[in-house]
Amino acid sequence: MLAALLPVLAAAQGYYDASKKPDGDGTARSPYQIATLHNLLWIAQQVNGGIDLADTYLVQTQDIDCSPTRQWDGGHGWAAIGGMQTVNGMVKKMAFRGHYDGQGHAINQLYVNRPTDFQGLFGYVYGGSVRGLRLNGAHIEGTENLGVLTGYAFEEEVTDCHVAQSTVKGSGIYLGGLMGYQSYGTTRDCTVDAAISGYDYLGGIVSWCVEGTVSRCHATGKIASITKTETDGSQQVGRLAGGLVGYLSNAHVDSCSSSVEVVGGNQMGGLVGVAVKSVIAHSYAAGNRVKGITYVGGLVGKNEETAVSDCFARSTVEGESSVGGLIGSLDYSGSDVARCYAAGQVTATNAAIAGGLVGNKSYTATVKSCYYDKEISQQADGVGGFAHNDCQCEAKTTAQMKVQDTYAAAHWDFARVWAIDVAVNEGYPHLVGVGPAVQRHGDIDGDGMVNVSDVTVLINCVLGSASYSLDVSDIDGDGTVNVSDVTALINLVLNP
Repeated sequence: MLAALLPVLAAAQGYYDASKKPDGDGTARSPYQIATLHNLLWIAQQVNGGIDLADTYLVQTQDIDCSPTRQWDGGHGWAAIGGMQTVNGMVKKMAFRGHYDGQGHAINQLYVNRPTDFQGLFGYVYGGSVRGLRLNGAHIEGTENLGVLTGYAFEEEVTDCHVAQSTVKGSGIYLGGLMGYQSYGTTRDCTVDAAISGYDYLGGIVSWCVEGTVSRCHATGKIASITKTETDGSQQVGRLAGGLVGYLSNAHVDSCSSSVEVVGGNQMGGLVGVAVKSVIAHSYAAGNRVKGITYVGGLVGKNEETAVSDCFARSTVEGESSVGGLIGSLDYSGSDVARCYAAGQVTATNAAIAGGLVGNKSYTATVKSCYYDKEISQQADGVGGFAHNDCQCEAKTTAQMKVQDTYAAAHWDFARVWAIDVAVNEGYPHLVGVGPAVQRHGDIDGDGMVNVSDVTVLINCVLGSASYSLDVSDIDGDGTVNVSDVTALINLVLNP
């Protein structure tokens, strides 16, 4: 095997000269200790040379300064761990298949400027995992399949990873703040603050998510879907961009949020650009602007056969047609929207195909137990277009939207799912346990503190049934509500 790799290593000798093997043996008991940029380079050397590090464990032991990468390789910077590599004269897709634990440490100022695909810290992660990593001030520039963490991922698990003050710029498609292309993977408890620009399939967390799950994630920043000039001089407007996910297919988004400004052409959404045969639940987009041409929505641009429940959008939405405060276009059976609201200004050139909640819907789609703020949206209809069957969407004033009794007839769950507080979400209903404060501070109920009531909410969420509703009270009878009561409650749940 070593003999086969010698031509590759010799060709890349200059780039990998500074690599240094880390301490440890790569086992779970003695993982490789990644302490320097030279150790990171060693990982790239192994993977790009054909050794995928499958079932190998690596832990980062301190913050790593990657600012020197700006001068590497003639200004092209870091060459991603994995991706398309030339081995013995043949181009192959190399993958990282190990388990990387950042242990809360940071990788700072990573720089990539390469006119190729599969760029990021990792180019391709397959069946591996990355957790507990912070990436600050990264600049990732290339063609397609770009992400600060990884450009391409398959059957991976990414947990507790955070991108801050970073830029992703590409001339093509599949550009994400955390990951570019994702298939059959899981992403949990991640946050992104990034500026992303490219032509097609753009997302704050991930650009393309098929048969995957994105949960408890939050994105901020800006996404610009730019117009592309073809070789014949014709122009194609940018499309498919979402504050969290650009394209969602046969996948799940749960307990996520976005405050990303999304600007471009067609199929623009504050949370998801296009959703197909998927599920979106307990999620929101707020404090952002979504601007496009057609299929423009505060939460979802174009919805096809996707169930959306217990969600809201407080986005300013602008477009020409199929423009909605929550969803731009709602198509086909299975596109069922329930217990959602929109409270954002909606502006459309074609006023007939626009609505305070949904811009346009098919005859087989349904809207149930939903509301929209008629004063803020400035829309006379909750659902635009011509199919107004199976629509339960009530127009309310701003004052009415902020009163819990408004939602009583629709049986919204204000015990575990929703809450109203004048100090949270400007008094509009907010989702319990969803948002950036939850990921960073554990303030599950959104009252500004991490306390016993957060544990109550968490336990009820774990029980996951409306037939159970437990309160933390003075269970042990010592006269105060404290940690020992929580312990007693957990024991009751485990041993009823």
